Amino acid sequence: MKKQLALLAAIGTVASAFAMPAAAEFPEKPIRVIVPWGAGGDSDLTTRVWADAVEKILGVPVAVVNKAGGTGVIGTTEVVNAKPDGYTLVNAGLSNVQVTPNFSQVSYDFDSFTPVVKLSAVPLGLLVGKDSPYNSFEEFVQGAKDKRLTQGSWGAASSGTILASIVARQAGYTVDYVHANTTAESMVSLIGGHIDSAVSFPPAFEPHLKSGSARLLVVNKKSDQFHGVPSFADFGINGDFEGWSGIFAPKGVPQEVVDKLVEASAQAMQDPQVVKAFENIGAEVDFRHGDEWVADMRDTYGMMAEAAAEMRK
Repeated sequence: MKKQLALLAAIGTVASAFAMPAAAEFPEKPIRVIVPWGAGGDSDLTTRVWADAVEKILGVPVAVVNKAGGTGVIGTTEVVNAKPDGYTLVNAGLSNVQVTPNFSQVSYDFDSFTPVVKLSAVPLGLLVGKDSPYNSFEEFVQGAKDKRLTQGSWGAASSGTILASIVARQAGYTVDYVHANTTAESMVSLIGGHIDSAVSFPPAFEPHLKSGSARLLVVNKKSDQFHGVPSFADFGINGDFEGWSGIFAPKGVPQEVVDKLVEASAQAMQDPQVVKAFENIGAEVDFRHGDEWVADMRDTYGMMAEAAAEMRK
């Protein structure tokens, strides 16, 4: 009788195991990636290239949704408050996860996220229109000292404005910032003659360089891409003036979900077509993930906190 009871118990256990639904393997439904900026900027374009590539790898739709407003705060906050299951992600970058929490009153900080991957890096450049009287950065600096010039950016607490302010402070000039919703909109204002200068990243400014409607006076680092254009360091300006684009998830996303996204991203970023697409945008592939990358971001976050404290003095 005991043997029969034991056998029945064993059978019951096996039956129960088969009756229990298997744990769903990520992903089993569409993924949504919020870009907290308007369409056409470097963050939007790099995210779309990534999304198209990982969609094929993961086998589910990866939809990019633009939710601009509040210098990236509206879209970013939505992801912070989303369910931490990996199905709602955000395009992360210098502006919305490192600059804004230090320079604005927002409901989140760096620790409100689970960093997933860094995709690309883009150098900040300072540009003028084709008819500008300023043919060099030295002439521009002198012009800004002689009279108050305007400079386009994309929000008071955006990475462009903050980095530009650091440059201006070190070079000894001031400008009046004219804020657009995106880098692309800012460049349209520049080539339309509505502002004297603009700071921007290659995805937004490179087409205007090629068309001859804008001139690049100085850029973060010298490169073959912008042959003959000096760097900020050439003028004694210290710092790394670079934007970046990556993917973050809400805090608390399971590690196995992060690992799956990292694995798919690593595969995507090795695809020659993806690399070429990033080059065409004007972004450099800079794929990173893991503890060392997160530690570097924390260092930059600390530097931004110091810069914010300095500006409040």
